[in-house]
Amino acid sequence: MNIPATTTTDFDRSLEQFRHLLFHLQMECGSLNNLLRFFNTEEDRRHFDALKALDPNLMPQLLAREYVLEARQAKTMQTARQHLELALRLDPRCPEACLELATLSETPESAMNWFQKSMDATAALLGEQQMAELFEQFRQQPWQQVEIHTWFKAKAGLAETLFRAGYNELAIFHFQELLALEPADEMNIHHFLATTFLCENRLEDASRLLAQFPEDFSAPACYLRTALRFKLDGDTGRARRSLLKAFRRNLWTSAYLLGLAEMPQANGKLAKSHPAAGTAKKSSRDGRSAWVGSRWEAVDCVHCIAPVFSQDAKLTWWLRDILKSGAMP
Repeated sequence: MNIPATTTTDFDRSLEQFRHLLFHLQMECGSLNNLLRFFNTEEDRRHFDALKALDPNLMPQLLAREYVLEARQAKTMQTARQHLELALRLDPRCPEACLELATLSETPESAMNWFQKSMDATAALLGEQQMAELFEQFRQQPWQQVEIHTWFKAKAGLAETLFRAGYNELAIFHFQELLALEPADEMNIHHFLATTFLCENRLEDASRLLAQFPEDFSAPACYLRTALRFKLDGDTGRARRSLLKAFRRNLWTSAYLLGLAEMPQANGKLAKSHPAAGTAKKSSRDGRSAWVGSRWEAVDCVHCIAPVFSQDAKLTWWLRDILKSGAMP
């Protein structure tokens, strides 16, 4: 009997996909014990046993991710770092550990370094050819490829860190790459990219970008369109009408931008960590969720767009004057 030459390759690819599904489920389930409960079919157990037999590194890799989960639950940064160091000893190419170390970094430069290491670790695990195939699949069916979820988180984290550290041109490069991979933009990358364009006074680029999302009525989009209109035309009726739409979407945003109210926090983190920021934000563009108009939406918005206003005194004073006077068209 002639066996097709692709049989071994296909089997190896199937096992690799199963490996990354294991890692993904482990991180989502919260522990290796919870993960093993998923093996309720003979096929699942067969894949798991085949992986253990072929690769003695599987169990150290799974144990490394257990330390990553322990780090997430740690009460101090020092303890979290210790867990992550142990994770990297078990699996020096653990993307999840690098990603967590990036979030714990005390300087932007350190965070950038760990975000890049996380991306590089994913690329090393998958290989250049498989990464290219997964990206192509991602363009067709976004977020179905669990193998590159951590890579996307690291890429977005790197872009945002560059943006906040003032490396705008590099941030634009990474934001644009992310947007090219997922034009539908479920991560709302275009908000950060538009903010960066406005900070760099690249008004035509900002205008073209925001025009690509005409149905985006989220708070960041409303305030970014208003800022763009004021930068282009000054205090005009059109600019004020745009600001009125922003006020109607979320008035708290203006109060926080101007320092007229103190922003709430959740566990010391911004609103993206708040329980409401998960499913509610998914429908925030069309204005059909409880997220709309809330303080948490405002915090999330300011987290993105604040540099546009803080770097433009005329825009900030115009916002303050209009808000205080109530002089709208």
